[in-house]
Amino acid sequence: MTDQRITQLEDVLDAFAMEETHAKATLDRYLTAYPQFAGDLIDLSRELLRADVPADAELAPGDAAKIDAAWARHKAARPQQAIDPFAALSPTRSREVALELGVPRQVIAAFRERRIELASVPGAFVQRLARALAASFDDLVAWMTPPPANALARSYRANGQPNAPAQVSFERILIDAGVSEDDRARLLSDGN
Repeated sequence: MTDQRITQLEDVLDAFAMEETHAKATLDRYLTAYPQFAGDLIDLSRELLRADVPADAELAPGDAAKIDAAWARHKAARPQQAIDPFAALSPTRSREVALELGVPRQVIAAFRERRIELASVPGAFVQRLARALAASFDDLVAWMTPPPANALARSYRANGQPNAPAQVSFERILIDAGVSEDDRARLLSDGN
């Protein structure tokens, strides 16, 4: 009996597929005649209607506008990821940038790790750093603005939950790096 039912289902679906149109009236006629196959007939009808639309069919202007508006809302709702200007910075290039800016490499590392309070860095220095990194000023500022990420890799066998290091002033980083007082004054002035 099961084989006969399958054969009958296939026959009904084949007959429906062979119909000249797959409009609502045709579907209603088959649903009335074969209510036991309603789910299969509806699925086939949807599939056939989808197949009737050519892949290169143009959207109506109103539909295109709705899609564009929805896409714009989606992009606006999604948080923007800041571009990491340090992503492609090799150790050799890091050394060159440090020499170009007149700071120890650990200062560049502090910028990379976002440990420096951006408000404490003179704008002229940020511009010079952005140029040295071949990045835009806005990209560098966007990268520096969020707080540093937790260093989960350093939390192995920690007694407590790892916390992000606190951001410190640019001057504190320079002092910790052993930059002389004269060089600090030069770097902290806005006329670099």
